[in-house]
Amino acid sequence: MAGVLTLAWFHYLGIMFLAAALVAEHLLFTPRPDRAIARKLVTVDLIYGVSLLVVLVTGLARLFHGGKGVLFYMQNGAYHAKFSLFVLMAVLWLYPAFKFFSWRRQLKAGQAPVMGDAEAKRVLMAIRIQLLILVLLPLLAAMMARGVWS
Repeated sequence: MAGVLTLAWFHYLGIMFLAAALVAEHLLFTPRPDRAIARKLVTVDLIYGVSLLVVLVTGLARLFHGGKGVLFYMQNGAYHAKFSLFVLMAVLWLYPAFKFFSWRRQLKAGQAPVMGDAEAKRVLMAIRIQLLILVLLPLLAAMMARGVWS
């Protein structure tokens, strides 16, 4: 019982860090940040990426070691929709992550990074789509827990 509770706790903590980091990334983002903001964006994006990994690993662990059993989830359309949206969210994270990661060289050289307007719009759109998905995931989780689409 303690293992299942601990696993759920880490899963929920990961979700909270993920949400906080994504909102912070959205609020901090600008195509022409100063060095301090750019450093914060790089750090927040790293926290977001680690949180994505924690949520994925703990979620899969809960799938196989949780209370309802694998069969419950495999027969549930809400689970499949939730997992698919989560994977989409992780894939969408890659675009801003690579952009922010590339800023590290400029920051080490003491320069503030600059992003073109079109590229900045794509990064911002990727972040906003992830935020939209983040809003939908709890609904799908509630549906899944109640056996909707089983």
